[in-house]
Amino acid sequence: MATVQPIPPSQRSLNVLTGTVVGCLIVVGLQWGRPVLIPIGLAVLLTILLSPLVQLLQSKGFGRVVSVMVTVSAVGIFLPCLGWMLTRQVTGILTELPQNTATIKAKLISLRQLGSGPNAERFGQMIEEINRELKLPAHRASEVPDAPQNTTDTIPQAAPTSEASEMQTVPWLSLTGYLSSALEVLATLAFALVLLVFFLLGREDLRDRLVLLAGKTRLAITSKAVEDVTLRVSHYLVIVAVVNGGFGVLLTAGLMLLGTPYAVLWGFLAAALRFVPYIGPWIGAVFPILMSLATSEGWWQPLAVFGFVLVLELITNNIVEPLLFGHSTGVSPTALLISAAFWLYLWGPIGLILSAPFAVCLVVLGKNIPQLNFLNVLLGDGPAFSSQMNVYQRLLVGTQHETASLVMNHLKSAPAEEVFDSLLIPALNYTRRDVQRDYLNREDERSLLEGMRATLQVIKEGRRIDSADEEHPKLHPHEDENQPVSKPARLLACPAEDDTDRVGLEMLQQLLDPTRWEIEVTAPETLTSEIVARVAEDPPDMICIASLPPGGLAQARYLCKRLKSSSPEVPIIVGRWSHTRNSKLDRERLEQAGASFVTTTLLQTQNLLASRLLLLTLRPLPNGIRLGEASKLRSSTGS
Repeated sequence: MATVQPIPPSQRSLNVLTGTVVGCLIVVGLQWGRPVLIPIGLAVLLTILLSPLVQLLQSKGFGRVVSVMVTVSAVGIFLPCLGWMLTRQVTGILTELPQNTATIKAKLISLRQLGSGPNAERFGQMIEEINRELKLPAHRASEVPDAPQNTTDTIPQAAPTSEASEMQTVPWLSLTGYLSSALEVLATLAFALVLLVFFLLGREDLRDRLVLLAGKTRLAITSKAVEDVTLRVSHYLVIVAVVNGGFGVLLTAGLMLLGTPYAVLWGFLAAALRFVPYIGPWIGAVFPILMSLATSEGWWQPLAVFGFVLVLELITNNIVEPLLFGHSTGVSPTALLISAAFWLYLWGPIGLILSAPFAVCLVVLGKNIPQLNFLNVLLGDGPAFSSQMNVYQRLLVGTQHETASLVMNHLKSAPAEEVFDSLLIPALNYTRRDVQRDYLNREDERSLLEGMRATLQVIKEGRRIDSADEEHPKLHPHEDENQPVSKPARLLACPAEDDTDRVGLEMLQQLLDPTRWEIEVTAPETLTSEIVARVAEDPPDMICIASLPPGGLAQARYLCKRLKSSSPEVPIIVGRWSHTRNSKLDRERLEQAGASFVTTTLLQTQNLLASRLLLLTLRPLPNGIRLGEASKLRSSTGS
């Protein structure tokens, strides 16, 4: 099997530089290509949104051309009518709002009275002074400190003729700007509708060409990615359109009942701004509240509008959207906000509408194309780390309370031995791997293992409290309540290599019942000869050697050989505890070296010790009486 050569640092730096340059060129191209790219993006968005409607018409017996023309005609009629209505609403506001100056002043006076006091008066004086300074012309403001007290000498002269002519040309310039903007919007909309017709007519052909563009060798991956993008974006757009449109209609109806002017405009703005995640809805809610403040005589209408908008928004956010959306987009909230800001800067309001679908497309591409996986990592809504990597990362940065909290949360739904095997043992495997790769020095390893021990202590105290709270505490897992109680079995636990193995043995020690097991854990510095002499002098009931991968196999085999040759009657368990590694060759080598059993998880080791405990309890004593029977005899005689 060919080995994968690591990428040299120079090549990695060149790849990063190339990606950065390409990214900058893409951003510049998106900015310069706005006149062409915006209609294309809008047409693609409408194609995905309207494809279900075209397919529905086709299922009713209409042809493809008729279905497309009916759909596009409906859109082409609806959008200009909506634009005309909104234009009339905006024109009415600009005409009517200056007529409500007295109402706005009355509201401000009442607010000033509510905040009357020495501090409020000083604050009001500060605002008035600032307003006076802002009203002065720029060329007069610089002369104010040196101006004479007699104001009769400072009468302003008539403005030059050039300024008057400039003031007369401003309205024509403004009108020209408005006309050019309107023509640009109409041209973009017309081009998008033309593209929409051709996209809807040749939807399948365009999809096939896009798949073929990626190459025939990637046919399966590309087809899956395109289908995933289409379904996810279509589902998202339909739900967003329904939710935002319904919100806008309900808001318009409510504002009309409350008597707020221009309710149609505020409903449309609220529906459009809801495309901006989280902050858009509240920005849209500001406009009707301000309008009610400016046009109503009292405070009842503004408060009623505020309450209505608040209730409608809470219901939509907490009930409607969770039921309809779920995790349909697959994009994190932060990524949605960043995408909205990015596309708003590049393409304006149209970019804001397209931002969420573009983010969904990037996430789906990252999930299906390995080279673009970084997009899924940056933009996806999935967890950044797996649970086991999350624990290891928390230990690396030294946040022991977060580590203990993660483990305790898992302990609520799973037994301790499973949590240790799935979370803590992998952290020890990662620690040894990174030490061997020189990613961690010995000081880092020591700090991480201390954090692991602190976490184990928190877990031990938490489990003790949980057991004390139970009215009838349960027996330790895997132990039989009918099993006779006798003298605890003696277990000698030996780390094969270093302190990492010893922490693994401390986990095993926490899992075993101290009333049934007398456990002695040797130090990693203990020599093999000292362990052999200790076993020969006072043989334990069992020996457990911890050797966590990667590495440590040679030390475990050597210790097994020495112990087996000196004390062959003592069973030896070797724990090669790992979340991924389960080498058959390691097992065979350890068994050849003298290991009685080889386990790959703490759960296997615990089950094996529980079964061996029963045999140890019922073993015959020198006088022919079994240990369980001797225990009962001693308890009955009181000796």
